[in-house]
Amino acid sequence: MPRLMHDQPGWLAIAALSFNLQGIALAQSALSAENSVVNPTTPAAPASSAKQPYVDKLIESLQSASELNAEEDDFNSAGWSRSWHADYSLLSEKVLSRRTFQALSLGGFIDTPDYGALSLIANLSRQQSSSLSQTYQYRSSSWRIDQRGMPLGGGWRANYSAGDINTGLTSLARGTGRISLPSSPIHGISSQGYSGADLEIQAATGKTGLFNGLGLTSFNTSSGQLSTLGAQIKLPSDLSSGRSHAALQIIEGQRLTDSDGAHMDTRAIWLAQSWEGKAPWATELRPGNPAPAERRGGLRLQGNLLQSTDISSGSGSGSGSGSGSNNKGNNHRALGLWADANWRSERWRNSAGGFRFEPNLRWGSMPLANDIQGIYWQADSSTRQWQYGFSTELSDRISHTSAESDGRSAFFNLNGRYRIDSRSSVGANLNLRALNGTGQALALNWDRSNHWGQTQLRADLTRSGEVTSKRLGVDHSWATAAPASLNTTLAWETLSGGANSGKSLIWGLQASLPSTSQWSLDAALRGERRSNSSEALNADLGLRWQSTGGWSLSLRYTESRGRQLQQQQVLSALTAASLPAPTQLPAMRSLQLLLRFEEHAGKTYAPLGGAPGSAAGSLSGVVFYDADGNDRREVSEGGVPNITVILDRRYVTRTDSQGRYEFQAVVEGQHLVEISSDNLPLPWSPLQRSAIKVNIHVREASIQNFAVQRDK
Repeated sequence: MPRLMHDQPGWLAIAALSFNLQGIALAQSALSAENSVVNPTTPAAPASSAKQPYVDKLIESLQSASELNAEEDDFNSAGWSRSWHADYSLLSEKVLSRRTFQALSLGGFIDTPDYGALSLIANLSRQQSSSLSQTYQYRSSSWRIDQRGMPLGGGWRANYSAGDINTGLTSLARGTGRISLPSSPIHGISSQGYSGADLEIQAATGKTGLFNGLGLTSFNTSSGQLSTLGAQIKLPSDLSSGRSHAALQIIEGQRLTDSDGAHMDTRAIWLAQSWEGKAPWATELRPGNPAPAERRGGLRLQGNLLQSTDISSGSGSGSGSGSGSNNKGNNHRALGLWADANWRSERWRNSAGGFRFEPNLRWGSMPLANDIQGIYWQADSSTRQWQYGFSTELSDRISHTSAESDGRSAFFNLNGRYRIDSRSSVGANLNLRALNGTGQALALNWDRSNHWGQTQLRADLTRSGEVTSKRLGVDHSWATAAPASLNTTLAWETLSGGANSGKSLIWGLQASLPSTSQWSLDAALRGERRSNSSEALNADLGLRWQSTGGWSLSLRYTESRGRQLQQQQVLSALTAASLPAPTQLPAMRSLQLLLRFEEHAGKTYAPLGGAPGSAAGSLSGVVFYDADGNDRREVSEGGVPNITVILDRRYVTRTDSQGRYEFQAVVEGQHLVEISSDNLPLPWSPLQRSAIKVNIHVREASIQNFAVQRDK
C-alpha cells in the first residue's frame, strides 16, 4: 500500500511543535534582551558557549519529505484499482507414504466501474510420492474466476463464475426453516442475473467433483455431469397485504455415482412459494427494518415441493446381487413436501412446520433426508437476564420393512440461560428422545468473567442406547490485548457400555496473534489420552512474516494421529437422518513453506470499496462448527474448509483447510460480510443467514467469525 503524506502520523504535530519552538525561541530572545537592559553589567557569554542547534531526538527517526515522495512515486496509480499475488508452496506430507508437493498459486482482482469486480484464483501443484521401491508423480489443479456486480442496465446486475465452483441456489431454496436444498461442487460455469429483490435467474453446468487436500486445495472431477436452472420472482401484491415470492429450480445429472458405487441419471424439480406480512391474529405489525417475521406481529410462510427421479444404470460395484443388465433402467421416484412458518409474538419467536420425505429422495448428487415424516415446533425468548427456549418433534417412517421395526420417534429439547450479574451466568440444556432411538442428555454450564478472562465450567451427562457418557470440563478464554486471543480447555470423560468404555483426559489450546505488525501466529492443539493407553492428537501451527515490500513468508505444521472419540449426543430423527456418513482420516503429518509476493495498483486504490486515498484495514476470521451452540468458538470446534465468504456482495474468497479467510486492505468504514452455504454438510447451517455489518478501522485487523450450527 502506498504511504501518502497525509497518512503519515505526526505531520500536524511536527508543524505545531515547530511553531511552538519558534515562539519559545522568540520569547527567550526577548527575555534575554530585557535582562540585558535591566542588568547592563552582566558580562557577555564567551564565544565557545554559543548555543548548539536544537535536535528533537523523539522525532528525528521520522521519514523526510523526500523519502515519502519517493515512496509515492513507486506506486503505480494508473488504471483501475487492482491487486495480484503469487505464491510458491513446498509441502512435505506423510500419510501412508511420504509425499512431496510443489504448488504455484496465482490470484488477483480488478475493480471496474462498467464490468463489476473480477477476481481470479488458480492453483497448480505437482505431487511426488514414494511407496516401497516405486515413485509416482501426479499433477492437479484448481482455479476459479468470478465477476460480480456487473451492471446490465435497467436496474439489472449479473454475477458470473467459472472453474471449481458450486451450483447456485435461489434465496428461497436456502430456506429459513430447518430444511434447505444442498449445493453441489462442480467444475463448470454459473451465472446469476437479478433486479433487486424482484426477479432472479440462475443457471449452472459442469462436471461433478470434490474439493480435497489439507495444506493445498485441489479439485478432483468425476464422470458425472450436473446442470441446474432456477428462477425467483416477486409476485404482485398490495403493500398492505404483505409480499410474496415464488421460485422454481430444476437440476439434472448424468452418470452420477450412488452410495453403492452404481452409476445413475437423476432429475429433480423444486417449487416453492413464500408470503410474509402481518399475522392474521395480530392487531399491528411493529415498524422497523428487520424482516416481518422478526418483528412483533409478523408472520412468514413457505411451502415447498420436490420430486426426484433416479434411473440406475446398474454398472458399478454396488449394483446388487443380480447382474447389471437386470438392474438397468431401474427407476426410483420420490416426493418431498415441507412447509415452514415463522412468527413473532409479544415475547416469543416461533418456528413450526411439517415434512414428508419419501425414500430415495435426492437433489442432484446429494442425497436428502428420506423415509421420514413428521411435525416440529421451536420457540425461544429473551429478556435482560433470561434466555430460554424449547423445541419438539414428532416423526415416523413412511415405509415399515417389518412389523418389529417401529420408526415412530418423539423428541423434546428445553434450554435456558440466566445472567446472575454482569460477570456471571448459568445455563442448562436438556434433550429427550423416546420411542425409537431412546436417549437422554443433560448439559449444565456456568460462566464467570474476571480480570484473567472468561471461565466456563461444563458438566454433561448423556445416555444414548446402551452407552452412557459423563463429562466434566473447564474452558477458559484468557484476557489478552485485542485482537490477539488465547483459549484453553480441559475435560474428563467416562464412557460405560459399548466398545469404547473407559476414561479419557481431553485437552486443547487455541491461540491467535493477527498481523498487527510484521509477525502473525496461530495455533490449535487438541489431544486425548484414554485409560487403555491409546492417544489422539490434532495439531495445526502457523507462523507468518510480512515484509514492507509486498513479500511474506509462512510456515505451517499440521499433525493428526490416533482417533478422537466423538462426544455422545441425542438428536431428533430429522437431524439424524440428515447427517452424512462419518469418515475417519488416516494419521498424517505435514510441513508447508509458502512464499508470497503481493502488489496493489490503481488510481482509485483502496482495493475493497474505497475512494482515492482512503485509509484501510483488514478483515479476517474463521468459519467453524459451533457444536455446543453458544456462538463462541471452543478449542474442540474445528473450522469449515472451502466455504465461500462474500464482502459487500462483490468480493469473494474461500476458507482454507482450517476454515480461515482473509480480506486484505479493506477501506475503513462499515461493510457487509456473509457466507454461502456451499460445501456445508447437512444438517449444518449458518447461524447468521443474512449479511453481518462489520466496522473496519485504519491499520487494524478486524475479526469476524461465523458459526455454523446443527439442528437439535
